[in-house]
Amino acid sequence: MKNFIACLVFLSLLTSCNVTETVVFTEDGSGEFLVSYDMSEIMAQMEDAMGGGADDSEKKEPGEVMDTTMVFADIMETYKDSVAALPEEQRLAMEYVKDMYMTMQMDEDAGKMNMGIGMKFNSISDLKDIQNKIKKAQSLNSQSGQVDMMKSQTPLGALSGSDDNVDYNYSDTMFSRTTTIAEKTEEELEELNSLFEGEDETDKEFMQYFEASYYTVKLVFPKRVKSANVEDAVISEDGKTVTYKTSWMNYIKNPKSLDVAVTFYE
Repeated sequence: MKNFIACLVFLSLLTSCNVTETVVFTEDGSGEFLVSYDMSEIMAQMEDAMGGGADDSEKKEPGEVMDTTMVFADIMETYKDSVAALPEEQRLAMEYVKDMYMTMQMDEDAGKMNMGIGMKFNSISDLKDIQNKIKKAQSLNSQSGQVDMMKSQTPLGALSGSDDNVDYNYSDTMFSRTTTIAEKTEEELEELNSLFEGEDETDKEFMQYFEASYYTVKLVFPKRVKSANVEDAVISEDGKTVTYKTSWMNYIKNPKSLDVAVTFYE
């Protein structure tokens, strides 16, 4: 349970890292959705800040290695008494995301750390509220108050995504990912404009952590792809995988930059 909570805390704070959204389809239209967060760069920054690697001659204890998957439904069953004792809002949130899972792979010596949250689906309609489920899962931690405070007092809130809705459609002839942009308040627009104009020195320093971050989309199909309407999209040699990406900053400015329409050979 402690590992589960720790993963939730990490997921609540993830923004300044490379994000990959992967959707894999099988022949019958079912599949798997996973958003993974590569935090290797964050690990390196933390080690540098703590003076790691200053003296290679010193013998160090082997670093931690972890490769685990935690299923929300299993957690709820194992700790059902604890879940039942949660405040109603948290208990209902757990119920809402019970079909999801979290992954964590870490190798401290290799400087690698990757976390993810995903869901297996029976049909494309199961993904209709996947963004809401991810956000709900990220909010399920005992330190959400501190996380909310951090987001409200730093540019993290403005840069951690939005309430935009993404629709996924899939048929025998096509696939599409379409974003409906949520209307922003005047205050939210002013905050974003201020960040991108870079007039505040503190904001400038904070924004440096996001400049080299990317959001990648990887789509795997059981049939060959004829075309994808995204510039620089890469189609695999077997013709069944489409990969494309945009910078995190561009994604925040224009969430529709990740939209795509894919057609298949008949």
